[in-house]
Amino acid sequence: MATVAGDKRGTIGVTVVRVEKGSHGDLSGLEDPSKYADKTPYYVHYKLTKTAEGNGDDVADQFEVYEGGNRLTELIVFTSIESTGDPAKPLETRRFEKCQSASHTEYKEAAVGKSVEGCAVYLAAKGTGDPSTVKWTRRSETLATWE
Repeated sequence: MATVAGDKRGTIGVTVVRVEKGSHGDLSGLEDPSKYADKTPYYVHYKLTKTAEGNGDDVADQFEVYEGGNRLTELIVFTSIESTGDPAKPLETRRFEKCQSASHTEYKEAAVGKSVEGCAVYLAAKGTGDPSTVKWTRRSETLATWE
């Protein structure tokens, strides 16, 4: 766990639990999956721990994932709500089950010492190798690095 100062106050503990390689099939349920035909998803599983009172979490904080000098593209997948046509259950929620981000609200409401776990999706172009570096950054400043 890397403990980093918050943008305004407090601290946050950031842990990269593991990086998992996915498959092209994982993306088949997304809208227009053909956009991702030559991409390989990688899942960064992480844990955020509130290590001190205060905010500690800033929306500008993020992971960056690299293979050598190549930065992988983050894929943000939103939960969708779709109409079913069934009056008894008119709406259905669809989530990207392979990888779910941690709730910002859940982290902010957590007591000191508590953690939230999440996952972020990164896409590697065809021919790119497995990621070698994960960074936690704030506005282009590297705060922690895992290799």
